[in-house]
Amino acid sequence: MITISNFPFLKKPVSYGKCVGWSKKLFSYFSITFFLMCITVRAQEAYAQNAVSGVVKDQKGNVLTGVSVAIKGKTVSAKTDDKGQFTVKAVLPTDSLVFTYVGFGTKESPITTDKVMNIVLTEDNQQLNEVVVVGYGTQKKADVTGAIASVGSAAIARSATSDATGALQGQTPGAVVVKNVGKPGSGYNINIRGISSFGGSNSPLFVIDGIPTTSGLNDLNPADIDKIDILKDASATAIYGSRGAKGVVIVTTKRGKMGKTTISYDGYVGSKKPSNLPDMMDGSEYIAYRTQLFIAQGRDTSRQNTAFFPAEQWSNIDQQNFTNWPDLLLKNGLQMNHNLSVSGGDDKTLFSFGAGMLREGGNVNPEDFKRYSFRGAVDRQINAKWKAGISFYAGQNLQNEGSYETLRSAYRLPPTVLPYASDGSNLFRVLGSDGVTNPLFDQENDIRENRSLKGFGQLYVQLQPIPHLTLKSTFSPSIDNGRTAWYVGALSKEGAGVGGYNKGTYNTSEQFTWLWDNQAIYEREFGGVHKITGTLIQSMQKDRTETSGISVYNLPYKSLWYNLGSATNTDANGTYKGPTVSSNYVKYTLASARARINYSFKDRYLLTASGTWDGSSRLAEGNQWGFFPSVSLAWRLSDENFLKGTDAVNDLKIRLSYGASGNDRVDAYSTQATLGSSTYFFGDALVQGYSPNRLSNKLLTWETTHEINLGLDFGVLSNRIYGTVDLYNRKIDNILLDRNLPAPSGWSSVKDNLGKLRNKGIELGLTTVNVKSGKFSWKTDFVFDANKNEILETANGKKDDVGNLLFIGQPVQVNYSYVFDGIWQTDEAEEAAVYNQTPGQVRVKDLNNDHVINAEDRQIIGKQVPSWTGSVANTFRYGNVDLYVMAYTRQGAQFNSVFNASFMNYNTIYNQVNVNYWTATNPSQTNFQPGNPGSYVNAAYYQKANFVRISNITLGYTFSDSFLQKVKINSLRIYATANNPFLFTSYKGFDPEWISQNTYGTAVGSSTYLFGVNLSF
Repeated sequence: MITISNFPFLKKPVSYGKCVGWSKKLFSYFSITFFLMCITVRAQEAYAQNAVSGVVKDQKGNVLTGVSVAIKGKTVSAKTDDKGQFTVKAVLPTDSLVFTYVGFGTKESPITTDKVMNIVLTEDNQQLNEVVVVGYGTQKKADVTGAIASVGSAAIARSATSDATGALQGQTPGAVVVKNVGKPGSGYNINIRGISSFGGSNSPLFVIDGIPTTSGLNDLNPADIDKIDILKDASATAIYGSRGAKGVVIVTTKRGKMGKTTISYDGYVGSKKPSNLPDMMDGSEYIAYRTQLFIAQGRDTSRQNTAFFPAEQWSNIDQQNFTNWPDLLLKNGLQMNHNLSVSGGDDKTLFSFGAGMLREGGNVNPEDFKRYSFRGAVDRQINAKWKAGISFYAGQNLQNEGSYETLRSAYRLPPTVLPYASDGSNLFRVLGSDGVTNPLFDQENDIRENRSLKGFGQLYVQLQPIPHLTLKSTFSPSIDNGRTAWYVGALSKEGAGVGGYNKGTYNTSEQFTWLWDNQAIYEREFGGVHKITGTLIQSMQKDRTETSGISVYNLPYKSLWYNLGSATNTDANGTYKGPTVSSNYVKYTLASARARINYSFKDRYLLTASGTWDGSSRLAEGNQWGFFPSVSLAWRLSDENFLKGTDAVNDLKIRLSYGASGNDRVDAYSTQATLGSSTYFFGDALVQGYSPNRLSNKLLTWETTHEINLGLDFGVLSNRIYGTVDLYNRKIDNILLDRNLPAPSGWSSVKDNLGKLRNKGIELGLTTVNVKSGKFSWKTDFVFDANKNEILETANGKKDDVGNLLFIGQPVQVNYSYVFDGIWQTDEAEEAAVYNQTPGQVRVKDLNNDHVINAEDRQIIGKQVPSWTGSVANTFRYGNVDLYVMAYTRQGAQFNSVFNASFMNYNTIYNQVNVNYWTATNPSQTNFQPGNPGSYVNAAYYQKANFVRISNITLGYTFSDSFLQKVKINSLRIYATANNPFLFTSYKGFDPEWISQNTYGTAVGSSTYLFGVNLSF
């Protein structure tokens, strides 16, 4: 930099008379400067004609072949030969060389004057040094002895979903994630390592910044999440005792990091398009189908038969004026997400704050979901011994579910019916016994809205009184308040179902929870080879939930949240119905004491042991306390002398664990007898009385899970291939179920510990670095998990419970039915008659060949839980461009398609699924004759729900440092994302991924297309 101090003669004023002399001196200065610049440029040009040579080796002194050597910021590059040597031409003294090689960290080195540059690359053990949350603590991944998987903020952001649970789909083996229904804001379900209950919840425990919850992540802004760790085996989850039996999902939100203050914006806008829609009949196809139906039933197909087509529809038929009802209702939904954050700090104080706004538009009006969120966190190092911190999160969700009848009616209404009258008003039409109405009325007269306000916080104080010992006390309160409102207008289908008048329903819930954890952590290293960490934890949690609700009848006008008192509460005949009012209060307490020890010898032999004592107020006195131990061992074979000299093996660790965990997820007062009120006549007077309405069980105790896990972590070929394999065997005892009681007892059932289950499975997570050369790199991630579920005992002991479809030795959620065997054909009429069937009807197998179809011919024909799931994700990078493509699959599931059953009614005037149905001239083997299904039609509705989906394609561009310096910002990336753009399946109907959630057509599948920006200052 040139300043006035470089020119002493300019420091003081001079007279004009001296200007000539000074100008000569100034000219001399510039002449000398120009001459030196010319020499420098000439020297650089001369140097550029020379070459720089060197050799590249690893830390052990072995030469590395094929290392990419590039001049930073230029296109000039070279590779090392089989002796590790390289030569790069056209270099300048100011240049730097960048060395990249698969399995090793990238190294940048400035040009030196040495004749030969000696470069040493170090192995890239990033996956080993990664820190994972293990529950009440953290560990390096290299030291972990349990089965734990992690998903970072980049993967969460890439998923572009309103619920961070959706970002876990296909990312981690052992976690099966399925979307709920498909309406905006409906969230996701997650199941870890198979089904662990016959009929209860299978959802894991979620822990958000140390606060446990079972309500999932739908209330949390995904942009606020730093990482998610999934604890899968019992040794990892045992520290959570009674709550960890179904797995634990630990969420860590973003906190401040040391450095200058950074302001970041992350956002996207886009559109959600309906996709994977079922193929319904158009007008011509529907008329042909209905004609075949009437012919098969020997009915009149003339215009005079109004049962064939009502008179008002014939003009539409004559003019080919048909309605595509789904197209009339469906639309693209606006997607929008904006997040702004600020973070930073120094060696004393770290801070992070963020705010977000999300909107997820639906594919049917008025469906919509909005969320507003705000978070903050401050950590303060008070002095050498004391540290404190506070964090908080507040979020409001606004969900408009719309009507559950809108789409269903749209798919049922025949194309020969018009939506509008001649004056442009909506037609009101009731068709058949189900009272299907014009869905345009349902949009306006059947409205469901949900509002929720959730907040949680954390305040901690940490003290290090002596070296190696840390004491920490954390208080975590949370609130979860919700309101739901449902307005049913008289013109909607639901309104017709409740007597043809307006109805309003309003429900509230208030939940307050606080958790107080006290920890003592002792860490010590002895002799340079022994490391020990001991943790003691005392916890107390209290939960209070209050709910209330009211339903009123015959509102004079549309009212959703307010003015319910204006209802007359009379039916269409003027009879007083009165409002329906309900309320409830539930209190729950959980006390815990936990201990854990981690020990390692030479970072090679690892041990983790823990024990948790839990006391739950939900269980019977005398059985409220349970002890849940675990132990896990690991051996890092790659550090043994017999493998240290092996270049092919970079990391190899064997893990073995055993653990126990519990489950107390029953109603808070399930062990107690309760009373119910009723009225009766005492003489001529109507009086109120109370009587027992629930039987107590003083023996109700913990449902327990015992699990053995064998795992292998590996990295080979300079960590070009690395991954994890786990085998597990999980047994669930004393499952909490309802025991059916004999009628003479006066009770129908009582909650009891019944049944046993086993889950066995294999999980694989594999990463291959296929190419890492110069500007181009290519990485592939594979995820695979297979689970086998087996019932060991039911409520009947070791006997099948056919009524509840529970069979010893078989999985939970099986399909038990007749075996579909095609359609009876014309040349099989004589054989069909033996079974009282006719050609065109559904044929099922006579398993015992007794020429009679009865209950003995039923068998297990499939299961609703997939046999295996998997994904393949490829990440490509070339310079500043990145491309991510992920494919996800589920295989082995089978469902009875209630959708097809509902839309293949064969005897109604509703529209039908467009299938290859049987006629005398079209001998189909897949679909029965219209109007002639036979007695076993249900067997024809079972379908395989296998699919392969391209779940995410993201193309991004990161702007270069030189551009960022010009515009004075830290980072800038733009990207385009397509979620679920392609689906490959043989399933007929809506999206097979969530068929169990969407049986009647209340929502549709969708593909989302987004454009986003990541920006920081």
